[in-house]
Parts: sequence; C-alpha cells; structure tokens
Amino acid sequence: MASYVMSVMQKHDLEKYAEYSAQGFVSLNGIECEVIVGEGIELLEGAPPGSSVVIIRFPDNDAAMRWYRSEAYQKAIPMRHAAADTAFVLHFTDNE
Repeated sequence: MASYVMSVMQKHDLEKYAEYSAQGFVSLNGIECEVIVGEGIELLEGAPPGSSVVIIRFPDNDAAMRWYRSEAYQKAIPMRHAAADTAFVLHFTDNE
C-alpha cells in the first residue's frame, strides 16, 4: 500500500526556501515516488497552518523512510527549517 509524506509550510525566507526546494527535488532523484500536490493551495475554509502544501506518494512505508533518512534529504532539512515554519507528516499504511 502507498505511503504519503505531507508538508505544510509557512515560508518566511523565499531565497532560502528556493535552496531547500532545489535540494528537496535532488533528493527525490532515483526514488520511486509521485509528487501529488506541489506547493499552491486554495483555502476554502478556516485558518491555514501554512501557505504551501506538498504531498508525495511512495510505494510503501520503507520507501518513504528510505527517502526521508537519505543523506540527500537530511541535507535539505536544515534548509527547510531556516526557510519556513513547517508541519511534516509521514502517513504510514498497513502493508499487510
């Protein structure tokens, strides 16, 4: 079953965010995944926790965690923290 990584971000430094975004996409090279939602959102109701949402689908939990723990993505995390306030969620599925 697929697993999903979702990030909701409130960017406060667009230059640093561009660096994070570039490194984030580099970290996906060679990884089986699909970016389902990339950045923009349209608020329909309520107060948003951020201005951007990214959702990435991976084939399973192991693939999602391999990417998240990869050297390339670990390099990107401090960039994300410097550029935006984020909520970063891994939605694990039951792979039975």
